[in-house]
Amino acid sequence: MKFSIILLIAMCIVMPAAAVELEETYLGKVTKADQVSGALDVKVSAQWDGKQFAPLDPVTIQGTSTFDALFENIKQGDEVVGTLMGGEKWIAIGLVGSKQSTQKQLLWMVGDPNAMVAPFVGNYKVTYTADPKCDSCVGSVCYANSVDVTTKTVGYDSNGKEYIVSDVGTETLRPAENWDAVETGNQQYLKILFIKGEAPASACPESEMIMGPQPVSDFFIKSVSVASAPPATRTESPVATTPPVVEETTAVPATMPETETPVPETTAPTTSAPTATPTPGFGIMVAILGCAAALVVIRR
Repeated sequence: MKFSIILLIAMCIVMPAAAVELEETYLGKVTKADQVSGALDVKVSAQWDGKQFAPLDPVTIQGTSTFDALFENIKQGDEVVGTLMGGEKWIAIGLVGSKQSTQKQLLWMVGDPNAMVAPFVGNYKVTYTADPKCDSCVGSVCYANSVDVTTKTVGYDSNGKEYIVSDVGTETLRPAENWDAVETGNQQYLKILFIKGEAPASACPESEMIMGPQPVSDFFIKSVSVASAPPATRTESPVATTPPVVEETTAVPATMPETETPVPETTAPTTSAPTATPTPGFGIMVAILGCAAALVVIRR
């Protein structure tokens, strides 16, 4: 009996910290894109299972998105790879450019590259870590002062497992800064624009365990042919004494590639401000009251 009570108390202490929202990645075709309402509906045909896109019985997922660049360039019938957070919000959407590829290589994507499983044409993958502005935190997320963006090229073995081919490099970007990531000898390169972002509050000194969704950042990334537009050398933006205020950052217009002319498949080697989240007080109080009730039942 004592052991059960101790275990229950331990669970009550840990529960408030767990509130990460489920992320699911799908392959499908756009059936509705309405910028006014933010509605983005996708008729999905497959779901990412960790290794590949596993076929599903076709079903239309009604989601939403806040990425302006997406609605300005997506159209009904486009094949996309999208990651849905919490069952309703698209946090990463990429246009498929290499339809025959098992991994569905992308021409471009809008949203959070950490939530995108598909590589870009040229076999590029992008990840990042965000530096929080700790005096701006709301619940579990903060504004991001900057992001460290890492680009690699990848290959896939016979079992579909991804491996790294080359480390292209890492760059620190502030909101509205660009980086052209180029692998020597690759016929494609990536134009990466960091629009604005969020960082986890847990990265701040003396942070407490706070329940709430994971941070999400806004990027625009596209794969470009070296022959059509040589990559530019990135110029550093003037260093500000005070980090830029992300909530005042406006989306930078992005020139998207023509979707009617997909880039030929590259054979892989044989690779807005933080959303206000509820403060933890109410959730913790509910958890404590629930635990107290459970303790009474156990003691009886």
